Amino acid sequence: MSSQSASRWIKSIVSTDWLKRNCISIAAAKQAHAFLLTANLFIDNHYASKLVCFLALSDSGDLDYAQKIFDRVTKPDSFIFNTLVRGYARSSRPYEAVSMYLFGKRSGLAPDNFTYPFLLAACGRLPDLGLGRRFHGEVLKKGFGLDVFVVNALVQLYGSCGCSECACKVFDESPVKDIVTWNVMLKACVSCGLYGKAFTLFEEMMKLSDVKPDDVTIVSLVSACSKLGELVTGKMIHSFAESNGLDRNLNVGNAILYMYCKCGEVETAEELFSKMRERDVLSWTSMLAGLANSGQFQKSLNLFQRMQSEKIKPDEIMLVSVLYACAQTGALDQGKYIHLLIDKHRVKRDIVLETALLDMYAKCGEIGLARQVFDNMRVRNIFTWNAMMGGLAMHGHGEDAILLYQTIDRDKVMADDVTFIALLCACSHTGLVGDGLRFFQEMKDVYKIEPRMEHYGCMVDLLCRARLVEDALAFIEDMPVRANSILWATLLGACRISGHFGLAEKVGERMLELEPDSCGRYVMLSNLYANVSQWDTASSMRRQMKTRGIRKTPGCSWIELSGTTHQFVAGDKSHDQIENVYAMAYEMMQRVKSDGAHKPGISDVLLDVEEEEKENALSLHSEKLALAFGVMSTPPGSTIRIVKNLRVCVDCHSFFKDVSVIYNREIIARDRNRFHHFREGACSCSDFW
Repeated sequence: MSSQSASRWIKSIVSTDWLKRNCISIAAAKQAHAFLLTANLFIDNHYASKLVCFLALSDSGDLDYAQKIFDRVTKPDSFIFNTLVRGYARSSRPYEAVSMYLFGKRSGLAPDNFTYPFLLAACGRLPDLGLGRRFHGEVLKKGFGLDVFVVNALVQLYGSCGCSECACKVFDESPVKDIVTWNVMLKACVSCGLYGKAFTLFEEMMKLSDVKPDDVTIVSLVSACSKLGELVTGKMIHSFAESNGLDRNLNVGNAILYMYCKCGEVETAEELFSKMRERDVLSWTSMLAGLANSGQFQKSLNLFQRMQSEKIKPDEIMLVSVLYACAQTGALDQGKYIHLLIDKHRVKRDIVLETALLDMYAKCGEIGLARQVFDNMRVRNIFTWNAMMGGLAMHGHGEDAILLYQTIDRDKVMADDVTFIALLCACSHTGLVGDGLRFFQEMKDVYKIEPRMEHYGCMVDLLCRARLVEDALAFIEDMPVRANSILWATLLGACRISGHFGLAEKVGERMLELEPDSCGRYVMLSNLYANVSQWDTASSMRRQMKTRGIRKTPGCSWIELSGTTHQFVAGDKSHDQIENVYAMAYEMMQRVKSDGAHKPGISDVLLDVEEEEKENALSLHSEKLALAFGVMSTPPGSTIRIVKNLRVCVDCHSFFKDVSVIYNREIIARDRNRFHHFREGACSCSDFW
């Protein structure tokens, strides 16, 4: 066979389809490249361009390899040139697209109407508004201003750079528009916060006969509704998407699902989620976060377990929401499992995920593991430092929190207002009055941070915990802002403990004036009057609650056992082992009572009932039920961890101390205020919380 006929035979085999089928990996592309060189076909740009296309545009390609092939093409044409510009524009190195453009100009490869959309996209990704305007000028000089692809790229450029006026000007003045033009303009409006303009554009689009909204249109509009919290409009767009069959698109479904979660319509989101024909990691993430953010932590954790059974690989964004749910319910075992998943799946450990991991350990009672995560982090920001200091404060390690704060400069991190809330809480829980006063002054004088109500609240709490009731009152009266009900409630609690009954009555009246519909405030006052045996007044408080339709928030406690979180509510009997739990609770009460150490804090019961009745009422508190379940369900000597949604009462606090001795258990309880570590009859809070 002659060389000419052999060449024709090889060309008949090496077709475009052959190259497409074979260029599926770098190794295969190299083999195809070698074959083209051997067969003397590489000189034909038709074949070289197919190699460059795969290497520059495929997710499994290699831009550096594509560049080397381009450099060896004897006479590259505009197609190969534009392909490489496009590849760089969409890569992590968009500036290389501009370098390629400059090289092309020097080599005689003039940019055309296909080049400029890629260059403008690169400018938008940089973002470099000045360079984009320069290319805009070239577009107009070369007469490409009527090319719809160029117009679309210009609108997208200005939208990406936050220049909404320029985007609108290009859009309004262009006589050529397709659905992409409308969509990039809508996206530009949403990204620039011009939500009203976006909805107006949609109304204009609906009047056109040659342009119909598509899935990209719906995603932009639903995103606007999510950012605005516009549930009504979001539902209308959802209805439009359904009637036009656009809701079957996964991106549209995810956007609508996220919108319902963001707007607090979690039940609707759950219904939509269950009906989705296709779900990806983003669908699961939105639903998990929606449940967690609405306080349905156990549902969120249950859904995560279901997701695991469906073999969905989690990412770092999803796991942040799941760790948040673990932190809120004290689900330490599940939190540890997620930590293992992160390592198993090699999930990207960014600063947000590692901070969430740290926060989970701190809020699940494992402050030592939280500190390990903190110390091993290569990069930390102020959120990380605040989470660690806040965790130490919550556990009563005030001195450690202060020592940590003194090293914050090593990460070149600037303390913010949240930092000082953590510091002041640390001082408050540890009784470091002098340090607290010093930090409060330092915050104002050195960091120029104007105190917020939370800072004033920490200072009042600090003084009240130290029994400096008069100083706390003077501090409130000298504040430049009006104290809220929380500050007065803090002072009321200190007055009650310190026996300042006259002042407590006045403080209570002020508290109810500010927050007349708060159940907690009425309960505090009822307890105050019950404490001094003024039963008629205590009953009056309760009647006022009923008249106003105010219901006391039920006490709720959680305890995790073998990765499953069990919930107990005061007086509730829904748990499948509740009879055994009650039997164990009464057995513990009798054993503690016979030991003689525990005296029920019956003043926390609101009504004037018989002493024995009061003791029975206290025995039904949710934390006691959770503790009873923990004692009966775990091996002797093991640690019991409990989380409660309210402040632990005096009686339960005393009871937990006694149980820690009699049953030889360490009990770690987290209430609304802080952690209590009960060990050998003592609590880490030193009996003031």
